[in-house]
Amino acid sequence: MTRKQSFLIVQSVLCALVAGLLAAAALSLYFEGAAKQAEGDLFYSMYTREKAADKLLPVIPLFLVSLGMTVGGLILGVRDENQDKPMRDEKLLRSLGNIRDRAVRQTAEPKELYLRVAVMSLAAVLIAAGIINGGLEDVFAKGAAICTECVGLG
Repeated sequence: MTRKQSFLIVQSVLCALVAGLLAAAALSLYFEGAAKQAEGDLFYSMYTREKAADKLLPVIPLFLVSLGMTVGGLILGVRDENQDKPMRDEKLLRSLGNIRDRAVRQTAEPKELYLRVAVMSLAAVLIAAGIINGGLEDVFAKGAAICTECVGLG
C-alpha cells in the first residue's frame, strides 16, 4: 500500500466518521426534544442555536482535521490514478467468455443486492418517519410559500 492510498483511506474514514457523528448529534437533539414534548411541554423548542452548538461542538475538531486533509490532498495533488478508468470485473468477464459483439451485462453480487435493499429500506423507513412526524405538511407549506413568493402572488 502506497502513501497515497493510505492518505486517501484515512481521508475517507475521517469523512465518514464526521458524517456519522453529525447524524448522531442531529438524532440526539431530535430525540431529546421529542422526549420533552412527549412529557407535555408543548412549547419546548428543540432546535435552538445553543442546543445545536452544544451538540456540534465536539465534532468541530474532527471536521477541521478532515477539511485540512482534504485541502492538503488537493494542494499536493493526491488522487487515485484509477478513478477515471472503468472498473474491470475479471470474474464477470470470465463467466461471459469471449463475447465481442454483445453488450456486457453486469449482474449484482448477492452482497451488493442486500446492501441496496438495506439502503432502500432505510430510506423508506426514514421517509415514513418524516411523514408520521408531520414533516410532509411542513415541506408542502414551505414549498407553496416559496412558489407563491417567486411568482409574485404572496
